[in-house]
Amino acid sequence: MAMMERGNALWQRFGTELKRQRELSGVSQAQLAKATGWSPSMISALQQGTRTPKRDHAEALDTALNTGGLLTRLWQELVNQRDVPEWFRDAVLIERRATEIREYEPLVVPGLLQTTEYARAMLEGRYNRHLSDQIRQMAEARAARLPAIQGHRPLLWFVVREAVLKRAVGTETIMKDQLGHIIELAEAGTVQFQVLPDTPVSPGFCLPFRVSSLGPIQSVVYVEHALGGETSDNPEQVSEMTTLFGALQAAAVAPGESIDLVKRWRGEP
Repeated sequence: MAMMERGNALWQRFGTELKRQRELSGVSQAQLAKATGWSPSMISALQQGTRTPKRDHAEALDTALNTGGLLTRLWQELVNQRDVPEWFRDAVLIERRATEIREYEPLVVPGLLQTTEYARAMLEGRYNRHLSDQIRQMAEARAARLPAIQGHRPLLWFVVREAVLKRAVGTETIMKDQLGHIIELAEAGTVQFQVLPDTPVSPGFCLPFRVSSLGPIQSVVYVEHALGGETSDNPEQVSEMTTLFGALQAAAVAPGESIDLVKRWRGEP
């Protein structure tokens, strides 16, 4: 039963949007059923999230409701989330809508910057009870997150503690490829990347967090912990974490010099 409930929850967003689009179009469930050739009970099940839609369902609904492909795009987005841990799904949705993301990571390479092999090595340690194929799918989903948001070119700014980049994860080859990936992203202008030196006194003695801007007047903060993470749009909390990120930036090495450090740790001349 628990697995069914989780599956239903994943598709409730699709059902909610389907109902909203149907009502905006002034179409009843019976009329939509007739237009698609399906039964009214199927339309009802899709709206309630108790039936998993396929791509051709989404495409047929887009055609019947003249949505311009909205439901098909939403369907693809939700399919991509199936291999994302449930506790992180809200953060991924925010990530795909953000115009700016500022993230601090003191423990591992930020998920958006991870290669598939680095992610897999991390996940094998964290989810040692999962099957190898499950871990592979999760790693591939993590590595696909950055390409999924690059189309609208959000500002991506990362501050990462020095120890994260000097500590090998998996194998030396995996770590070398991971550092090379960071260098490529920074030099291409895809991300801004700063190294926070490991010093006795630093503003970086805190859990990983990110501040995401969804528009001129809306921002949210996401803070990770051992069992997942929490999202808040409370203005005071957002302001506090934005100020903290500013302090981390100020304490970190400048972006260009940071990439020079990453190259040195990778073994480049």
